[in-house]
Amino acid sequence: MNLLLPAQRTIPGILQVNAAAELWPIFTEEGVNARKLESQYHRIPTQGVHDHASLWQGQQLLLRLGLIVERDGSLYSHPDLRAFQDMAHQMRVEVLTERALLTWATLWLPTFADADEVHWERVPAEAHNLLASVFEDTGRREAFILASARKVDAALLAEIGSDGEVAVVARCREHLSGKNRGDLAAMVTRVSLTDDTAGFDVYALDCAGSRHHMEVKTTRSITERIGFYLSRNEAIVGQRDECWAIVVARQVVVSGDGQAETEVVGWLKYTDIHDLLPSDTITDTDSFARWASTKIVVPQWRLRPGLPLD
Repeated sequence: MNLLLPAQRTIPGILQVNAAAELWPIFTEEGVNARKLESQYHRIPTQGVHDHASLWQGQQLLLRLGLIVERDGSLYSHPDLRAFQDMAHQMRVEVLTERALLTWATLWLPTFADADEVHWERVPAEAHNLLASVFEDTGRREAFILASARKVDAALLAEIGSDGEVAVVARCREHLSGKNRGDLAAMVTRVSLTDDTAGFDVYALDCAGSRHHMEVKTTRSITERIGFYLSRNEAIVGQRDECWAIVVARQVVVSGDGQAETEVVGWLKYTDIHDLLPSDTITDTDSFARWASTKIVVPQWRLRPGLPLD
């Protein structure tokens, strides 16, 4: 039997996930011979739930999720698999379910990243069926979806955020070079590469010699509403630093293979968004709540055009 199948594109069913969870403890750092393992599937105690075919499908799921790797005819456990080697079967099922969602549900799952409830009509049937099988309790099911969605959103923000910073640096250099200030263009610096606590990402001087500290926020939204996260540290820096500004970049996918282009769409001063920031909550006792990060959404027309350097 061929070890590899065509790439899986849909959420697995509960039978495949359960089979993968049964096989999980077999794989080690030392490796197991793939042919020998397949010939011994019938010895794995599954109380009659799994046959040869379903166990093989479970093995394929572990491969596609990167939890085991194949080298020279042997299968080796990934460190992520070894980290949870001793967990109970149900926990293995939940880990596999989350990993499957993070791998194959990247189109619809991020839409719940800022939600407080799950709109089940947006969830494809195969994912709904798997989740209903894994979690009988609807509350746990919803909590699982929302937590997974925020993980996808955080990974996407990190990826496109880097692209946005590169685009802003390039746009600043283009702007300054267009004004025959190649010397200033060469001084534009992506501060975030060496310091992610400064409260801004890009440093530049304009033609008048004024400093600009630009906090870059990148979005893939194609609507007229721009959303981004702002940390408490960024807000404090913006409040106290007259050189600070938010520069918004938009990334647009331009081809079927995921190629994207990123452009600057405008900028904001701290005074443009300070009224949207949350407040800390302090009671009459020793208890209090202090905000650390917030999501800000503004209509695109509120953005100032171009760059702060203009």
